[in-house]
Amino acid sequence: MKKFSFATLFVALLFLAVPTQDAHAQVKIGPRAVLSVGDISDAGGDFGIGADVRFLAGDLPVTFNGAFDYYFVDNELNDDLSIFTIDFNALYMFGVDNQAFTPYAGGGLGVTRASANDVSNSEVNLNIIGGAEFPLEQFTPFVQAQFGVGGDVDRFNIAGGLLFNL
Repeated sequence: MKKFSFATLFVALLFLAVPTQDAHAQVKIGPRAVLSVGDISDAGGDFGIGADVRFLAGDLPVTFNGAFDYYFVDNELNDDLSIFTIDFNALYMFGVDNQAFTPYAGGGLGVTRASANDVSNSEVNLNIIGGAEFPLEQFTPFVQAQFGVGGDVDRFNIAGGLLFNL
């Protein structure tokens, strides 16, 4: 229950952090699924689900991106293990905007939190991201690869999801 409460609070804070008064702000939010390779996968967290929010504010050349992922952990040694990640990134959309897709690259900070048996550990790392959005009329599918370096947890995941305009 504590995990669900934290996830709900985080998504609510993302909504509050999005600038809605600016007429030039474009906001997208939606669900995502994550396949993990690396230390999270080694701990049993091969698959996760989460939320992604992106906003372009004013004339800045970057899109701000926040994400939350909760991993379904299958660990034979510790069935009480839970893992989630929080990411804060800036994405640069390349000028190749065409009808099929818009590629992007970026970076930011990622936090990985693992908890088991009332013991928890948090690690911060730097994110490197590359991906593409596929704009459609009703929503925008996306796919990306993310690599986290630094700290004690090496992260590599492939994420995909749907973004809806607010």
